[in-house]
Amino acid sequence: MSDTDAPLQTTCPLRLLPSPEQGALLRAHGREYIGAINVLVAAIESGVLPDEGKETTTADFTAALPSAVKNQALRDARSVWQRALALGRVPVLRRPACQWNNQNWRMEQRPAEGSVLVIPVSQLGKTGQIGIRCAGTPPPLPPDAKPGLLRITRKRNKWIAHVAYTLPKPAPTAGERVMGIDLGIKVPAVVHIIGRGTRYLGNGRAQRARRRQFYARRRSLHQAKKVRAVRKSRGKESRWMRDTNHKLSRQIVTHAQRQSVGTIRLERLAGIRRRTTRTSGGAKRTPARKNNRMIASWPFYQLATFIAYKAARAGIAVQWVDPAYTSRTCPACGARNSAADRCYVCVNCGWMGHRDAVGAINISRRAGRRGDSVGAAGA
Repeated sequence: MSDTDAPLQTTCPLRLLPSPEQGALLRAHGREYIGAINVLVAAIESGVLPDEGKETTTADFTAALPSAVKNQALRDARSVWQRALALGRVPVLRRPACQWNNQNWRMEQRPAEGSVLVIPVSQLGKTGQIGIRCAGTPPPLPPDAKPGLLRITRKRNKWIAHVAYTLPKPAPTAGERVMGIDLGIKVPAVVHIIGRGTRYLGNGRAQRARRRQFYARRRSLHQAKKVRAVRKSRGKESRWMRDTNHKLSRQIVTHAQRQSVGTIRLERLAGIRRRTTRTSGGAKRTPARKNNRMIASWPFYQLATFIAYKAARAGIAVQWVDPAYTSRTCPACGARNSAADRCYVCVNCGWMGHRDAVGAINISRRAGRRGDSVGAAGA
């Protein structure tokens, strides 16, 4: 199946309220599940399981898990091994978690307990089902959405169930316009629609100020040797940034729908940090270090993927283009010039404009390919 024909999926988080006994059972279950995956991956690497474990069955290894969950662990082990080949190293999973496919879990509505998640677990060598009470009700979904994989994790002393749903593929939009998007830090997103003009979205100055506050707080906590508080602050920043990117991506896709855009073109993000890193010496050394730290942690890929999947749900095609020289090529004559700060001036024809607007214009005109961004996962 090609990337273009891949079904659309969404994940809905659901807070669980297990009893103390159920919580202990989930912790043991998660440790056993992750341990089984690590053992299977090591066996594939050493050649004990030939052909990357494709012929392996649940009868070939032991684990205190239901048979259906063992099957899922085997599939996850093969997935981890494929990722290890791409990374060049074998990762060791440490955080307890467990997954069930859509045939082994269900939601029930009980009069006294409300929404209850029913899953199979192994107890004292026997497989049985437990019903875990949920906080609230699952979010509304399209009636033809199909439930998929269920993943339960524990984070900050809270049990969260992540339920994957496959959504029906929307009909392609009737829009014919093309939008190009240039991602950055000072201006988070500059969008250009051919024939309609350019728009600047996001407040980069406010985002940088907020992230500097997070960093200063972590630094003071680190100096005070408050390790748990440092981790909590880092998680708070990532959640804030994720929420900001969700809102910005929704704003971009909504703007595209209002302007009858049929295709969105995004930068292929491989090496974006290497291209944007700055070095300097002397008095400028500290500003350069701060700039590089901000670039290294800026979630370019997260924002791009949010835009891509929201556009796909709206029926808008997404293409990934090579960003080489998009911020240096003159949109009028094609000559390459280095921009002075944020202002771009072409020495050949005299065209003037914002440097990021130049990038968005050139991205909108550049042919790309559909599917996932090449190399974006490593950006």
